[in-house]
Order: sequence, then structure tokens, then C-alpha cells
Amino acid sequence: MPRSLSRARALCVAFLVLPAGCATERTVLPATSPDLPDHFVVGAFDSAETTEPAPGSACRSPLVDPRDGTRLILFESTPGRGLYEVPDGRYGLDDDYLLQVDCGTGRALGIVRR
Repeated sequence: MPRSLSRARALCVAFLVLPAGCATERTVLPATSPDLPDHFVVGAFDSAETTEPAPGSACRSPLVDPRDGTRLILFESTPGRGLYEVPDGRYGLDDDYLLQVDCGTGRALGIVRR
């Protein structure tokens, strides 16, 4: 096989494989704030009505702290887990962090850097 062809193949493989290797997975840190509720409930945008999260359901927005009405907005989700924006300073988080929540139970799983 000509040397230029094998080099071209190697470059082609590199361009296909490198993007997958460069994808970053977020590091989840424990959610240790004593101020977190046992679980969040699902809110409605147009009313104060809330419902309990349901196992197997998609991530919904907003989530609401049932103790004081703090609202969390869905930033990103994967099956069963959502990353939620939290009001600055709430639960010890600032704008650089998101709260990861199990969408089926409403329980906080951890925090991740944006």
C-alpha cells in the first residue's frame, strides 16, 4: 500500500475518533448541603400547583422545593437525570454550578460545574 494512502487513512480515523475522545463528562460531586429538601416536586409555569415526580417519567421543569417554593429550572437532561439551575446562593451553590436531580424521585444526586 502506498505510504500516502496509509497516512490518509490514519488521518481520516483520527478525525473520526478524536471528537469522541474529546467529549467531556461532567464530574458529579456529592450534594452535601443540609438545606436541601428530601425531594423536589414538579411545578407548573403558570400556577403554584405541584405534583409528585413519577418513576420513569421525563425530567420536568420547573422543580420546586416544597418547603419554601424555590424553583429550579431544567438546564440539561439525560434519561432519568436532570441538571437544574438553582437561584444564586441557594443550597450553597453559585451560578457556576448545577444541581443534578433524579427525575423519577426528585432527590438531589449531586452538583456539577457548568
